[in-house]
Amino acid sequence: MTDAGAEALDDAWLNDSTDYQLNFVHGLRNPSGLHLQYHLEGDHVVTAWTPDHNHAGFPGFVHGGLIAAVLDDVMGRCSVLQRRWVVTGRMETRFRAGAPIGAHLRVEGWMTRLTRRGMLAESALRSENGVVLAQASGTYLSIPRTLIDRMVNSWPGFAEFAAGDA
Repeated sequence: MTDAGAEALDDAWLNDSTDYQLNFVHGLRNPSGLHLQYHLEGDHVVTAWTPDHNHAGFPGFVHGGLIAAVLDDVMGRCSVLQRRWVVTGRMETRFRAGAPIGAHLRVEGWMTRLTRRGMLAESALRSENGVVLAQASGTYLSIPRTLIDRMVNSWPGFAEFAAGDA
């Protein structure tokens, strides 16, 4: 469900290569963040994640809130394939099995519907052998101009990316 220009999508859109980079999930300058970086596989936004002991919930397993944050972020990144910015309006997460600390995990997200007001998306967290450990679906709303203005006020560099949105 991507546009024809998605293959040529500037990396600054899919992965923040600006001087901001503070997003908790994918920001490389966030010292507490996960530092995940995305790539495209067809119409799916994909990343790999190997959680460590800092990501623990119960002993030996990844905290469910972090899993939800990663699934949310990968779905939200799908909007940039249309060069749009969205915020999470609603998200539902289903945990199917524990995600072990130290396991090599695959995270993927895809857009299921695009509307004038936003998009619907789905995501999955998979084990190395492809077993779905968690999945999510969400409704993402286009960011209102007032919120974009506040973001630009906080970080002026966002204006370059927000120019055609809202």
